Amino acid sequence: MGSRRTRGAALRAWSLRIILVATVWGCAALPPNSFLDPTKVGRFGSEVGERGIRQVLTPRDTPPGVAGATEPAPEDLVPNYVEYRLGAGDVVQVTVQDLISPGQPYQAAIEVNPSGEIRLPVLGSVKVAGLSESEVEQEITNRLREANLLPRPIVLVIAQARRGQQYQILGAVARAGPYPIPEPDWRLLDAISLAGDVSATARRAYVIRRADTARVSGPTAPRPASPPANELIIPPADEPLPATLASATGTGRRDDPPPPTREDLADVMTPPAETTKPAAGAPPAGEQPFPQLIFDPETGAVIEARGVPPTPEPAPPGAPPKAPGVEIDEPFDWEDVEELALDQRVIAIDLTELRRGNPRFNIVVRNRDVIEVPVDTGLYYMMGEIARPGAYPFGGRDITIKQAIAAAGGMTALAFPSRCEIIRREPGTEKQLMITVNVDRIFAGLEDDFYLRDDDIVNVGTHFVAPFLFVIRNSFRFTYGFGFVYDRNFADKDAYSARINPETLAIDRANRRGLPF
Repeated sequence: MGSRRTRGAALRAWSLRIILVATVWGCAALPPNSFLDPTKVGRFGSEVGERGIRQVLTPRDTPPGVAGATEPAPEDLVPNYVEYRLGAGDVVQVTVQDLISPGQPYQAAIEVNPSGEIRLPVLGSVKVAGLSESEVEQEITNRLREANLLPRPIVLVIAQARRGQQYQILGAVARAGPYPIPEPDWRLLDAISLAGDVSATARRAYVIRRADTARVSGPTAPRPASPPANELIIPPADEPLPATLASATGTGRRDDPPPPTREDLADVMTPPAETTKPAAGAPPAGEQPFPQLIFDPETGAVIEARGVPPTPEPAPPGAPPKAPGVEIDEPFDWEDVEELALDQRVIAIDLTELRRGNPRFNIVVRNRDVIEVPVDTGLYYMMGEIARPGAYPFGGRDITIKQAIAAAGGMTALAFPSRCEIIRREPGTEKQLMITVNVDRIFAGLEDDFYLRDDDIVNVGTHFVAPFLFVIRNSFRFTYGFGFVYDRNFADKDAYSARINPETLAIDRANRRGLPF
């Protein structure tokens, strides 16, 4: 009877121990956690598993990279074969046979001035902005024939420096700066090679392209609109007469009569008296320049008067005087200002695929393109129960949470991988997002892995049962039949380790002090 009671008490004692142990480590002994050691993460099944990698963790995360960037379109791979049109700053080489000396060609490299003109001997200024090389040759030829300088002009125009066709390359390249576009089929690989190649850690590039590039560089570029044919514009007195009025009575030759003066034009185009009556409150004549007037040649009436200041309205009685030149009716509100959208595209380029020869990313470089190769200065931070906490560079790679933990040497013995958080800055704000992730399920293949971002902080936490699990899994030895080893964890060190002879310690101390005894 006593033996049965003893067996029942022992059974109850073992049951209580089992319940206590299960309560201590809780779910840490259940899958996907390793038995008694939650730091041993992974998926060790016989079949092959497959999971994805997330780019975004929360709905408040923005997609990685530059906002609004798109992949290359099919039209980005097609070169634009149009004749180049000159602009201010270009350098053209002009060759004219027999211009100065018979039998000798005149040859000079001339820069187009800000007004879009070049100056040639004997001929004077020639407008070349917006014209192609062949059109400039035709213009010079016509001017030489009209002036009776050369009966059969031989003209050759070549654009040497095309500053109107260039691109910029910035960032992680050897030689950043502006570069000219030498040919219509100038590709992105050509531009990178000319700049001395990109950094070995660069993985992406962005091409900022203006949407009106093809329209500006093409032959259909808009030109300034001319006034209607039935309108005659007389500029103010302080401005020179236009070329159309100066040559109204001549053909541009040297023996032509002089052009009409401003007084002659005023006498001819003087409107009736009732149309020239000064308005009430207008300043006397002579105190301001003559306004620019547009007349109807048939009736002589004023169609439009430009440059006439509006008549100021009288101020109400008792109102404070206004500062000269300041007209404010109501307080200015910045919210009323419309936000102007930039007419441009951002093309994302995968440099790895570009180097491998993928033609999809070897796009044509257009006029005024800006090629930006971001400099890799990104860092992520590891802290908490990690073997080697600290700051780690991305090195031009997309780092996942698995790779980050592996690069940091894994987790410590007290880590609890199901308790991990990512501290991430919210773009465009001064806020931080604390995102809880279960690294244990990620390593087990039950959840998707994800990419880290610049300035992310990975904090691997612990649990209150982690110290107990650490003690328990270090308190058993297979050689003792899972017996509890007291001397390993709780006993005095002198009780199970060898002690040095006190006389030996005394002799060592005497030798260190230099004593003979």
